[in-house]
This record gives sequence, structure tokens and C-alpha cells, in this order.
Amino acid sequence: MKKGYFLTGDYSGFEKEINMIKTMLDEADINVEIVNFNDINVLAVDDFDGKIFVKGEEVDCPDFIVPGVIRERDVYKFKAVSRMLETFGVKCVTTVDGIDKVADKIYSFQLAKQYVPEVKIPKTILISDDVTLDMIEEQIGFPLVLKIMDGSQGKGVCLVESKDELDNILTIVTASEFGQELMAQEAILSSKGRDIRLVVGGGQLIHSFSRYNESSFKSNIHQGGSLQTFDAPQSLIDMSVKLIESFGLGLGSIDYLFGENEDEFYLCELNSLPGISYIFAAKESGDTAVIDRYTDAIKRAIM
Repeated sequence: MKKGYFLTGDYSGFEKEINMIKTMLDEADINVEIVNFNDINVLAVDDFDGKIFVKGEEVDCPDFIVPGVIRERDVYKFKAVSRMLETFGVKCVTTVDGIDKVADKIYSFQLAKQYVPEVKIPKTILISDDVTLDMIEEQIGFPLVLKIMDGSQGKGVCLVESKDELDNILTIVTASEFGQELMAQEAILSSKGRDIRLVVGGGQLIHSFSRYNESSFKSNIHQGGSLQTFDAPQSLIDMSVKLIESFGLGLGSIDYLFGENEDEFYLCELNSLPGISYIFAAKESGDTAVIDRYTDAIKRAIM
């Protein structure tokens, strides 16, 4: 039987979720060990002998890895470990190439249009020295959404109501040691405070739900949002599966914004690490179908 690592970093605060997923994978005959990727020594070797080092001790290399909880501060180490294992022939459910493509939000929009031309995306502009406030107003309009390039969980996102407000924000940012790329994006006001997430893996839909927040334009759970089941149309499911596979992700999720018309959706962002809270919520509610689809997706991804 193949043996893999459920590769995670510091998962304090997610102990229940991590242990539940380990139990789920065991029950589905997916042989995994929870391993902290910070304990894996990253090496370049002349002749790979099937061994790696964990905490300085030589052990057998896993056959596959499944991503768990990866905090922003640990992304580089996770990718370094994954790259090493990829070169050793280990099956990585989430490839480093896929992570890098998704992390650059503008590039991911460009690729999404290339891979699936029918996907709708909000007009987006990278903030740079050659982009004027007048150009932003003419191309995007106000209100608009200002985002940092690699933010997550709703962090680094704000709704900007006017040119003067944007000017004030950019004046402060450019005068500081901010160190982040910014982009201005068309505000899809029909989706204010709500969005949709489709979790996809193994060529199929695992779960779809909507997030909503009555007190903020951001719907993220970490920003006070709530979840409810969303019955995604088949066209959106098919498009999501194609996008996830095109980005080289064995497991991922896609967030969409609601358009003004029924069955009209705008791509918000792709996620190479779709999280585990939704699985825990499904388990708590007795939704075994989500659990079955998740474990089946893992099996397909590690084949």
C-alpha cells in the first residue's frame, strides 16, 4: 500500500480538524502520517536512494503528500519541501507550480481567461508608477476594490469609494516600507457581502457553499462571514473542474462573485490550499457525502 504524508505546519487551533481528517483518510484506506514540513530537511543530492531526513533522522521517502494547514510565514519552507519531493518522484496533490500560479492574482486571472475563455473576470489593474488616478477612474471606476497581490482570508482587501480616498491610501502606502504589490479591481456590487466557493478535487466537485456577511462587503469566514449550502449549476461546476485541472491542482477551490443576472458569476480568486474548516463543518452536520467526495478526490489525486 502506498504511504503518504499529510503535510502540515503549525496547526495549533486546528487540532480537531487535523485529527478528524487523519481519521477520515485512515477509514478510507488512505495511509497517511501527519508530518510537520518544518521538520523535513531540504537537500539536493547526487544520487537519491529513496531516503529523506526528518528531524535529522533518515526515513523512507513517502509516495505522496497531501497539504494540510500552511500559514503564510511557512509558505516558502512548504514549497521548498514540496519541490524537493517532486524531484524525487513523489506525487504532490498540490504542485508548487500550481501554488505559484494561483498566488499571483493578476497572473491567475490572465491564465484563467487563457484556459477557459468563457470565464468572466472583474477588470483589474496593477498599481504602478505609470498608472494614474485618472486612468484607474476611467478603466475601473468607483467604488473599486483595492487588494494586495497575495492576501488571504480577506486580509489586505478594502473597498475604496472615491478617487480622493484612493489617492490618500496610495500616498500613505508609497511613503512607507510596504513591500507589497497592489491591484485595483472592478467592484462587483451585486455580490457585496456574499460569494460562492466551489471545492474541487480529482476531477469532480467536492463541495459548494456560499458565504455571506451582512455587516461587511467581505464575506470571508475569518472576517465574520457565515456559510450556507449553495447548489451550483452544472456549467459552473464544469468550468471550475477545468480551471483547477488547468492550473495543475489535484485539490483546490475557486471563489466566485454573484453577477446581476441569474447564473452570472465572476471569478474572484483561485485557492491552491482550500482549507479544512468546511470538511469539519460537513462532518459536524452529518453530511457524509462531502466526506466521501473529499476522500475519493484524494484517492484520485494520488493515483
